[in-house]
Order: sequence, then C-alpha cells, then structure tokens
Amino acid sequence: MKNGSKELKTTGQLRTMLANAAKGVLNGDLDIDRAMALHKLAKNISESLYSETKIAMFAHETGRDTVKMGELSLGDPSDA
Repeated sequence: MKNGSKELKTTGQLRTMLANAAKGVLNGDLDIDRAMALHKLAKNISESLYSETKIAMFAHETGRDTVKMGELSLGDPSDA
C-alpha cells in the first residue's frame, strides 16, 4: 500500500491490514460487526487465492500451460 494507497496488491499487505484491524478491535477503534465483515471478505479472498494456486499446480503437474495469477478465466473461454 505504497504512497497512502488503500489498494491491496500482495498477500503480505492483506495480512498486515487484517492484523491492523485486529488491533483496532482490541483498541476499540473498530467495532466487531465491521471486523466480522472484514474477516468474511478476507476469507473469501484467501480461498480464491488457494483455489487458483491449486489449479496452477495441477496444470503444471499435467504439463499444461499455467496462467498468471489473477488472470484465470471464469466459465467457458469460448463464451468470451
């Protein structure tokens, strides 16, 4: 999150943001409902990363081309 940007670009930035949110809950700066919503979103992001990694590993093991992380097609490529 360079130059004050709030865009998350790395898993490390995601972990830092979540740790800061946890500190915010402990300090009383972040209410539990917002923290729970943030946790749910972060969990979905994490599950997506895990799935994409597993697909890339399978493609590699079977000799298929792998796509760059974040560029995995959804659905039938012929529908594009």
